[in-house]
Amino acid sequence: MKENELKNEKSVDVLSFKQLESQKIVLPQDLFRSSFTWFCYEIYKSLAFRIWMLLWLPLSVWWKLSNNCIYPLIVSLLVLFLGPIFVLVICGLSRKRSLSKQLIQFCKEVTENTPSSDPHDWEVVAANLNSYLYENKAWNTRYFFFNAMGCQEAFRTTLLEPFSLKKDEAAKVKSFKDSVPYIEEALGVYFTEVEKQWKLFNTEKSWSPVGLEDAKLPKEAYRFKLTWILKRIFNLRCLPLFLYYFLIVYTSGNADLISRFLFPVVMFFIMTRDFQNMRMIVLSVKMEHKMQFLSTIINEEESGANGWDEIAKKINRFLFKKKVWNNEEFFYDGLDCEWFFSCFFYHLLSLKKLCGLLR
Repeated sequence: MKENELKNEKSVDVLSFKQLESQKIVLPQDLFRSSFTWFCYEIYKSLAFRIWMLLWLPLSVWWKLSNNCIYPLIVSLLVLFLGPIFVLVICGLSRKRSLSKQLIQFCKEVTENTPSSDPHDWEVVAANLNSYLYENKAWNTRYFFFNAMGCQEAFRTTLLEPFSLKKDEAAKVKSFKDSVPYIEEALGVYFTEVEKQWKLFNTEKSWSPVGLEDAKLPKEAYRFKLTWILKRIFNLRCLPLFLYYFLIVYTSGNADLISRFLFPVVMFFIMTRDFQNMRMIVLSVKMEHKMQFLSTIINEEESGANGWDEIAKKINRFLFKKKVWNNEEFFYDGLDCEWFFSCFFYHLLSLKKLCGLLR
């Protein structure tokens, strides 16, 4: 009895220690009001931003010494409007370069902490890498990753996808050099955890749709897909843009016909892309949603267009029941569902692992 009590006390101590350890994890999302304020802070601390600010010193001197104001004005306008663009581009490239030089450490963190595809599992990895990059002067702040999802996304875009898409060992060694064995070990750990989570989901958490007889796809309610898209992307947030567009039309008169045409076309494509990305974010917030989507695809008995239509109905109902989407119109039809899977899911997994999941 005493031995059992001691074991229980030890297990409680370990659990409490782990809970305290998890509570100590502090990420930028806990310190900043939003991702925008974090982004502004990172830009402010960057070398590119400071160089851009210093450029105004010689420009101000030039303004005072120059007799002709045209050239200083032109240069000042270029620095004013093009400078921020270059700052953003340089900061983005700097982040990629800094992370690409620390691939071995990234892999070690993944191997040690064994995260799965659940974003919460990446909190420790993100916190450790933030500290490591700052302490080793690989980054100038302690806030490289804003949250766990940012770290997971970096793992996907920096290691998982590029490494999985390489066809032979020579190509892998050429691209990743000494990091290859560490990457292989990290990916092995990652896929092992994903498979565990997948098996657990299929045995305990999988959702079975009930009463789909009354479920209808949006293609049955809308005459054209364009109507459905327009309803999705046009909302109150778009109102300022269209007011600005009408202002341009009113003030330009008969001139600038090209801008009249290009502006709504460009805005339409931008908003459509944002809508597609928003749908991906909805399915990425919780691992349960992604697992349900893949499980529904795998377990669908019908094939072809009818099969994808059934999958679309089930996912539309699932997301509505879970209050993730405000109606049963997440997918327009089976083709939209199939395109979504091909675009956002199929290419994220190596063919070998995908085939393993489909068995």
